[in-house]
Amino acid sequence: MTGERRYPAPLIAVSNPAEEGDVERAKPPTAKRQGTLPDDLLFRSDEESARRLALKSLAAARTAERRLDDRSDREALHDFRVAIRRLRSQLRAYRPQFENAVRAKDRKRLRAIQRATGAGREAEVALEWLTKQHGDLAPEHLAGLNWLSSLMLERRRTCAESLDSELRASFRRTAEKLEERLAIMRSEQNLLAEQPHVSFARTLANQVEAHGTDLLVNLGQIASVEQTEQLHQARIVAKRLRYLLEPVRAYAGEAQLVVKRSKKLQELLGDLNDVHVLMREIDRSFEGSMQEKARRLRNSVRGGDLERARREASVSEWAGLVELYSRLERERRELVATLRDRWLGGDLDILVARARELAQELRSADRPR
Repeated sequence: MTGERRYPAPLIAVSNPAEEGDVERAKPPTAKRQGTLPDDLLFRSDEESARRLALKSLAAARTAERRLDDRSDREALHDFRVAIRRLRSQLRAYRPQFENAVRAKDRKRLRAIQRATGAGREAEVALEWLTKQHGDLAPEHLAGLNWLSSLMLERRRTCAESLDSELRASFRRTAEKLEERLAIMRSEQNLLAEQPHVSFARTLANQVEAHGTDLLVNLGQIASVEQTEQLHQARIVAKRLRYLLEPVRAYAGEAQLVVKRSKKLQELLGDLNDVHVLMREIDRSFEGSMQEKARRLRNSVRGGDLERARREASVSEWAGLVELYSRLERERRELVATLRDRWLGGDLDILVARARELAQELRSADRPR
């Protein structure tokens, strides 16, 4: 023995039997790792590993941003938004590790871009849902469908135009400067200390455990499934837990089980959030549709086109909007039942337990061998 610390193998696997629904247990990692991520990522300093992960996410965001130029790429906006969200999640989780590299203005600009892309993505989700409803709507409901669809199309176009100018230029400038600062790391180490640095495995373990607790607090103690704001916060926590572990699945085998469960919960809460967003949109649309109808009628009357005015007066968007709202309400009740019966009925406890087990395994693997 020379006194040099021996790092354990990168793969971490627990020996607990499979839970019902977990088809595969931990296996040796097969995912191809990016060249920027070393095999001993978990056992390097938490600052270095956090920087490497952020650089990888930043590169993905820059690639997705360039794809926005291709109007035929329908997934470009979604991928850009997700890449920004992943990056922001990492910058939030490892804030102490980025103290000298990430500035307040970086976070502010990335948040502004995230918010700007949100309206466009919500419009796309709404348009996909409206398209599915078209086939079995009664003729008297089509006016409401067309009204809401035109509203969403205009919002999507406005969002795309805003991304084509100042925001995209702001992102490119921010990304370039952020990459420069993340790539250069200056740190001090006490070479006489038993452990010269805090390992990424230990910091990751703390984050996984904290996110699991936050999820239990936000969702596990919810008083009513009608609490939309608390459900929204639970979705964000589930998403952050997923984003925390997805980049390290090739290093910590059990991370995949937590990722899979948190993704299922996130998707359910995401569907519920999409329903709530569109229901609020329809609620606001009743007044807007009548104002638009009054404008069209007034223009037709003033222009002497009384026949057109009669047609406009006989058609109302309201019947269609009410029908669409009722369909969303049925979907909402189904999603709430799934959340209540499955997740609040046991799956949430399993997810949090898995996260805590993984955190403990990470800490155990970090001990000197």
